[in-house]
Amino acid sequence: MMIKILVVEDSEKDLLLYKNVLGDIGGIQVLYALSGEEALRIAKENPIDIFILDIELPGISGLQLAGKIRSIPEYVLTLIMFITGYEKNQLEAFRQFHCYDYIIKPFSAKEFHKKIAVLITNLAVERQKKTRIRMLLYPEINKEILIPIDQINYAEVLHRHCYLYTDLQEEPFESSSLILKELIAEVNDPYFVQCHKSFAVNIKQIKAIQRQNYRLWTITLQNSEKKLYVSSKYFNLIDEKLKEWITEKKG
Repeated sequence: MMIKILVVEDSEKDLLLYKNVLGDIGGIQVLYALSGEEALRIAKENPIDIFILDIELPGISGLQLAGKIRSIPEYVLTLIMFITGYEKNQLEAFRQFHCYDYIIKPFSAKEFHKKIAVLITNLAVERQKKTRIRMLLYPEINKEILIPIDQINYAEVLHRHCYLYTDLQEEPFESSSLILKELIAEVNDPYFVQCHKSFAVNIKQIKAIQRQNYRLWTITLQNSEKKLYVSSKYFNLIDEKLKEWITEKKG
């Protein structure tokens, strides 16, 4: 399910920064409002998951807007991040409106990205607790995208790039900033494991394993003609996890 973010900001310069950063993150839909009144209308017409509110708004202030948002039953616990040029507003925001984070102007695109990425990840974690769907925030070369972990088939490292193959699209998601061990740690799933120095595989997607020689095996996947390699270093782990998965399915 796509995450909906509402940004309430009247400054064109700041809006451009937000659009540049948020436009590089996949799996989200971003709505924009220039005033508190417009924001309330949008919030009533759309289920918002994260509010980003400038405190210094014309008409209804960001703090007043937060109060009105919190008075709407479905938004009592919704994530809110305040944007402010005054540090004095911080304590009031946290106490009165249960603000989850804030950022003080002026700030860089990098700083804003770091803040919003944390909120998106936290929201994904909360959703997975409710829906049992775990998500990975995968850093592609030009954007970040949320990927359901159960949609991952395998990963391959080639020429210092990490290619993640999923059921979401035919082409892989490509990252130049992740190594295989880091990806496995980020996925953090007992059935997504390394099988070769260049490959990691979702055990649940394995159709067959065939021995090539005394040091090498090949994996055939259920929905792919791609052959993955299993080296002797990882064979026992793959064999153990595959048996666990078969037992779990039967059981």
